[in-house]
Amino acid sequence: MRDSKKMVSKNVEFKYILQWTHHSNPSAFDDLGAGYSVFEKNQCKFRHCFIVNDKRYFPLQMEFDAILFNGKDISKLTRYEMPTKRRPKQKYIFVAMESSDNYPVCDEHYDGFFNWTWTYKVDSDFRWGYITAYDLNGTAVGPAVDMKWEKDMRPISKELKEKLSSKKKAAAWFVSNCSTKRKREFFVKKVQRELHEFGLTVDVYSARCGTFICPKTEAARCFKKIETDYYFYFSFENSFAEDYVTEKLGTALLNYAVPVVYGEANYSRFLPPGSYLDAIALGPKELARQMKNIMDNPPLYHDFFRWRNHYSYQNTVSKDICKLCEMLYDKRKMSQTTTWYNFRSWWNGARYKENCHSAVKRTAL
Repeated sequence: MRDSKKMVSKNVEFKYILQWTHHSNPSAFDDLGAGYSVFEKNQCKFRHCFIVNDKRYFPLQMEFDAILFNGKDISKLTRYEMPTKRRPKQKYIFVAMESSDNYPVCDEHYDGFFNWTWTYKVDSDFRWGYITAYDLNGTAVGPAVDMKWEKDMRPISKELKEKLSSKKKAAAWFVSNCSTKRKREFFVKKVQRELHEFGLTVDVYSARCGTFICPKTEAARCFKKIETDYYFYFSFENSFAEDYVTEKLGTALLNYAVPVVYGEANYSRFLPPGSYLDAIALGPKELARQMKNIMDNPPLYHDFFRWRNHYSYQNTVSKDICKLCEMLYDKRKMSQTTTWYNFRSWWNGARYKENCHSAVKRTAL
């Protein structure tokens, strides 16, 4: 079987990866492309992996080293549309960058179906995350299930204090989806009303539901405004799920604003203590009060940036693609037969019954 594999190089046998579905647009698979160019582009340590979306590329689908299943498409498939034969060491991989809140997996067929998970969740077999925390040596340290942060963080430098002194406005929020399942837009309106009592506002940048506009073509200029003008940035997720923390958090961290988070993640896995405000925990009234108090007390605001003496953050969507090829070249992991028997409860999490009941109801209609 192995000898029948097509060779893209005379000297190297590639690992072959089949994208089983590619229906949704946009999709996590859009970032993967075809062939091995994505691994070359990202300068991955392991690059001899070849991605295809043609199920007939080999005479037998068992010849692929791995088959990727897009989490956004799973609910659209019946079990009769899935592969029927597999090798014991062939890897079926569940791939997801969108939340389980929006894309639950409810069919019992998927318990015991996947070998590996490659998602934003921290305890995936290998993580495909939006942001990663690094120590000052450049070693990735988080997020992690049991994250250990530096306890005694040093005060920020005089230079950073001067940099932060240019800020005059309370908060910014960049948003494209103005109507969400978890009603973040209504929460922002409540905060707006509370801040109005202090003469402050949340500046909403959106072509659909905002007072200000930030075209994607001018993203760098808009991010610069966060850095120079705004004390806080609203890192509000559009749906709630464990570990679902997107680039919205990176927007705050990478642009010298304090993130105000709104989601169902355990943010202590992603952020050091004292570096953010939790909107849901505080509620609109208390959040507005604390924002006002912090703005009026520069030492309080400065303390939110102590983490910069110990950590840095990067957007790692592209970098994490390298993990796919790296895993397929890990002989120990490839030789093991692992199976996610409790996949549905793991993926759907606390909202399992709620989301799957809704999904069944929509299907019935």
